[in-house]
Amino acid sequence: MKITKIDHVHVYVENIALAEEWYKDVLDFTRDESLYFWFEQGGPLVISNNDVSLSLFPRKHQSPGHTIAFAVEASVFTELIPTLRQKDIPFTLCDHDVSVSLYLCDLSENSIEFTCYDYAEAKLTLQTLASPDHDSVSTAY
Repeated sequence: MKITKIDHVHVYVENIALAEEWYKDVLDFTRDESLYFWFEQGGPLVISNNDVSLSLFPRKHQSPGHTIAFAVEASVFTELIPTLRQKDIPFTLCDHDVSVSLYLCDLSENSIEFTCYDYAEAKLTLQTLASPDHDSVSTAY
């Protein structure tokens, strides 16, 4: 078996409309109109950003704790960190020695990870953007 990519991730949220707006406003996800009929029939609301899709489901009994991990280039941090700061969204930076990750949570406490494996460029980018007043930086494996 050869798995080539993540097709979509199920994300359980308290409020679909608020979650859709948050993912649009913060991470540039937009509604996948071609799959909106699923939502109209009681299924998930599918939102996408390029080839990444999330299926937003109403949280019924699932506890927070789902993590979505996105692979990104180092340049994404240059866009993302100022946006998070502007919107007062807390985040953590983590140096894994082979990659660098940024972690945050959505409105329903689902974890989101942005990971860059171009370690040298990502580390340099984050050193340029790091602010001791704002960011939590840790080392984890």
